[in-house]
Amino acid sequence: MRLDLSPFIAGDVLTVLEPAALALEALHKQVLPFLLRRLKEDVLNDLPPKIIQDYHCDLSDLQKQLYDDFSRSQASSEAQDAVRSNNGQKHVFQALQYLRKLCNHPALVLNGMSPEEVKAIVAKHSKEPEPSLDDLEHAPKLQALRCVETQSTLHNDI
Repeated sequence: MRLDLSPFIAGDVLTVLEPAALALEALHKQVLPFLLRRLKEDVLNDLPPKIIQDYHCDLSDLQKQLYDDFSRSQASSEAQDAVRSNNGQKHVFQALQYLRKLCNHPALVLNGMSPEEVKAIVAKHSKEPEPSLDDLEHAPKLQALRCVETQSTLHNDI
């Protein structure tokens, strides 16, 4: 059995692919009314103005301890040396990434420790009788977000 490749060899590819293109076009015509695609330019005038509110949050005792441990660590000194020498951006970005995670929630930087170590660290800085890393006292940022959410809900109810 021999395949007829003459349409491809002769350069008449369009006639072979034309039914597929027509089928695709028909599919687009059927599906297009159901697609919701809005561009920024189309909706920008409909959006309310952007409101930026800065809230100051102090670090929790646990976050302060982890921050102090980091500032005394080898990683901190390597990042400082990299800044002074204008090279080693990797160290700087790793340090910033660590600090960002620490400010968001201490669980993000304690994930490499054993559960026993984490429990001991958390118990040392907790005011709860049954301390847990999931307690909001260890993440003031989440407490502030809860406060903002409450304020927003109260404002929308009025």
